[in-house]
Amino acid sequence: MSSYQLIPFHITSIDSLGQGVSKITDKVTFVPKTLPEEKGQALIVAEKSKIAFAHVKKIEQSSSRRVPSPCLHFNQCSGCHYLHTDYPYEIELKLAGMKNLFRHYSDLNHQVIQAPSRLGYRNRMQLHYDLASEKLGLLDINREILEIPSCLIGRPEVSQMIKDLYDQKKWLKLAPTNVKRGHLEVYFHQNELKLSWNRPYSEGGFTQVNAEMNQQLKEKIKEATSNLRPKLVLDLFAGDGNLSDNLQFEKRLCVDMYQKSIPPGFLSLNLYGKHALETVSKKLGGFQVDLLILDPPRSGLKNLKEWLERLKPHHVVYVSCDPHTQIRDILPLTNYQIKESWMLDLFPATFHFETMVILERNN
Repeated sequence: MSSYQLIPFHITSIDSLGQGVSKITDKVTFVPKTLPEEKGQALIVAEKSKIAFAHVKKIEQSSSRRVPSPCLHFNQCSGCHYLHTDYPYEIELKLAGMKNLFRHYSDLNHQVIQAPSRLGYRNRMQLHYDLASEKLGLLDINREILEIPSCLIGRPEVSQMIKDLYDQKKWLKLAPTNVKRGHLEVYFHQNELKLSWNRPYSEGGFTQVNAEMNQQLKEKIKEATSNLRPKLVLDLFAGDGNLSDNLQFEKRLCVDMYQKSIPPGFLSLNLYGKHALETVSKKLGGFQVDLLILDPPRSGLKNLKEWLERLKPHHVVYVSCDPHTQIRDILPLTNYQIKESWMLDLFPATFHFETMVILERNN
């Protein structure tokens, strides 16, 4: 098999990245924007020794769950993954992916909170630009810039700003001329629209991209911990204290990763640094951590076991935007058990979702 070869496919399942899985050739082939039971022809675009990646060229047998996408850009854009089916089936596929990742905990009953809106929710979008080609947009299935003036995923303020940027190529007058190919972040924060050119992601301070679902996440954490009455809460990767600011506690320590501006009393610290655990431990001054909350980036916290063995929190709330790294961090834990697990759909229309587990110390 070689790249750009046309091959048949028959999708039997969907993986955790929203890709259809086909096994009828000599290599397992992953085909985005397909559904189980679908058959057709796909074009190989990349391959390794035992697997291949392909794009749909023709669907010869459609799933009964396939629907027309509401987005004009969907077939070419890599931003959304499930707009070719309805929302209930999207949730079903995501939950199946979560169950597979947590298969070592087969007795868990994963609870689900669906999003109230499938589209029009993102308060922040990062676009790529190229001055030579005069293109601004998201990457397409071939990793080239695709213009998206009719994108439906942004909240109204963000979507309108993107449309305005395309109007008579207004963005070209705003883009820095010293960076020929870069990125632009359109960010709606504190009722203000901001444009950030070639700066770190969420430069103005991290917030969840889905405000309505973020509120539901906060309420679920409050509900799940309401009977704990923690005296000391430690909030790691805390941002502005989003996940712990409505909890009941006597004392709280919030730690985040070197933000430009953090609230008074918060600790600014590289939590992946060699001495991070020691620094936090000293800051706690020997007080017992009753509740540890962490919401790390997609890379997770590889040495979570070390943190828990040192601090010995009674309960842990681990929120993650990547369950792959979350389960990696949890599996080595021998002194904690999962009491509750949740799938919260903070990123509808995409394969991403948020997970939350409540861990309890055994002794």
